[in-house]
Amino acid sequence: MKTLIIGGTGKVGIEITKQLALENIPAKILVRSHQSAEKVEIQGLEPIIADIADINSVRLSMKGIEKLFLLIPASPFEAELKNAIIDESKKAGVKYIILLSGAGADPASLISQAQQHSKAEEHLKSSGISFTILRPNFFMQNFFNQLGGYSQTGNIRLEATLYGNFGDGKIAMVDTRDIASVAVQCLKENGHEGKTYIITGGEAVSYTEAALLLTTVLGKKVYYVNLTSENLINGMITLGTPEWLAKDLAMLGEDFAAGKFVLTTNVVESITGRKPITFEQFVKDYAYVFN
Repeated sequence: MKTLIIGGTGKVGIEITKQLALENIPAKILVRSHQSAEKVEIQGLEPIIADIADINSVRLSMKGIEKLFLLIPASPFEAELKNAIIDESKKAGVKYIILLSGAGADPASLISQAQQHSKAEEHLKSSGISFTILRPNFFMQNFFNQLGGYSQTGNIRLEATLYGNFGDGKIAMVDTRDIASVAVQCLKENGHEGKTYIITGGEAVSYTEAALLLTTVLGKKVYYVNLTSENLINGMITLGTPEWLAKDLAMLGEDFAAGKFVLTTNVVESITGRKPITFEQFVKDYAYVFN
């Protein structure tokens, strides 16, 4: 059964691609550049060069596809693009779609991305195509681009700082490798159709605790500095973050602080047969990235 992965080069998609390759599961991976295509080919999978914003190129990529994993980068037009791809999937005869949504998807949310996720979910449910919706919590891999304020001696980074408005709120954050494992399992076996899975790690961790774990594992001091939402938004905009995204992230941080994402689920273990990766293990596995 032919499978197409849309969004195969992002934090989650790249892990799905790796796992498909390791298990010798044939799949086509939609990419935007020849450089990305070469990386896919090296893994033994088939790249398709297309632009998700160009519906004609997406339409061509659907030829002969029966299963689709759909992930679209965050944007003000995310739901619009997802819905257009879902419509094309139906025309092309795609029989099953796994949609990567997000924890907290809600049409009544003040967070625009939560609204976007909800709109795409409802469109997929009404499409008549068999589906599974994945709602992952906050990614551990988001820490890769959150450590800032480095002080350096030569090439050795001695300390780093995490910034946020999370207070002491704990988050049941999840490793993208676990999200990918759930997605791949859903592609491999029946029984997940019509279901929505909230994917979390097995523990809830605050940013203060995360900073302590990073300090212990990396052997360098990592600080967490709590900011007001206003200061966080202004700081992100100064660094080039679009205003809509900065405001979304600040509101999400307020939800983290309020404990709205503290609950854990057993989805990873029940579907993959193993416990979720802990934050400590995540840091150990990627110490070379942080260092």
